[in-house]
Amino acid sequence: METSVVLRVRGFQQLLDVEKYHRLYMLSDVRRLSWGYSAKLKLGKISFPVLVKVGRNSLEMYEEQGKFMVHLEFVEGDSVKVRIRVEASNEMVKSSLEEGISRNLNEYAESICKAGKGRSQEPLGLIMMMKPFVRRHLDVRGEQCPIPEIAAKKELTKMKPGEELEILVDHPAAVDVTLPEVAKLMNCRYDIYNMGDYVSFVMLKLGDPIMNKNYLEALTKRERIPEMMKDMGFVAFLYSVFDKVIKQLPTDGLYPEIFRYDGLTLVTSASIGRGWLAVALVENDKVLGTMLDIKGDRYWNQDALKVINRVKGIGNVFYLKASST
Repeated sequence: METSVVLRVRGFQQLLDVEKYHRLYMLSDVRRLSWGYSAKLKLGKISFPVLVKVGRNSLEMYEEQGKFMVHLEFVEGDSVKVRIRVEASNEMVKSSLEEGISRNLNEYAESICKAGKGRSQEPLGLIMMMKPFVRRHLDVRGEQCPIPEIAAKKELTKMKPGEELEILVDHPAAVDVTLPEVAKLMNCRYDIYNMGDYVSFVMLKLGDPIMNKNYLEALTKRERIPEMMKDMGFVAFLYSVFDKVIKQLPTDGLYPEIFRYDGLTLVTSASIGRGWLAVALVENDKVLGTMLDIKGDRYWNQDALKVINRVKGIGNVFYLKASST
């Protein structure tokens, strides 16, 4: 279900300036990232850390631990209709967010729009001019880890040195954590362009993929896996080997039971926001190695497993096998 607010104005671009009009969306401490924004959403006496993404006609807010998601769509006609959709496991949080944002829009949005056009949220014209012309494109918007990494690796494998690939991606963990490592593993130079509600990740293939013999030996002999998991290059290597998704499940957090599967399997899970990314190499009931990233704080192996139960929020779990098996 969704809530709608109708504004008796023409034009809504000023409303997408979250740095200037953050209070409309109950936000504070808004900070620009390499793409999107980080902020705090205040609900009563509680503040939630959120990721904010701004599109040409949309605004999305994700609680970092996946506790809720807010999506606003602005539809322009004779008037502006704002569609508000909130997803949250807690009904009180859901109703409070819908009510608070709707009330603010009803009270202040028309005045903001009538006051003037305001400045553009993202200088897309300048960004488009600065971006190189790339013939090969990969659109993985809407996909969570490990799908962007697997798709990027497969596409880069087909390419020749000197060719470029533009990857359109909107999953924070892929942008901030794993795609840069995939680029290094596949011997690519890369640039990131902020497109507002997604990132243009342009990779230039420099040569053949860099094969680390230590990575291959550790995986083949099942040796030094815990030590290797502390190297994000090894995690990227695992994504390149385990590239066949055999099972996907929604989750409301992380639990030890998730990290079990028949045979040698890569298990990866990420929240819908910036909250957490977990990667584990398992074999039947044995966890060979684990990496857990919670808002930039890293835990490995037994330390990761000790804090797994604290991780809550909306996300997905993927089980991957090597395509050769």
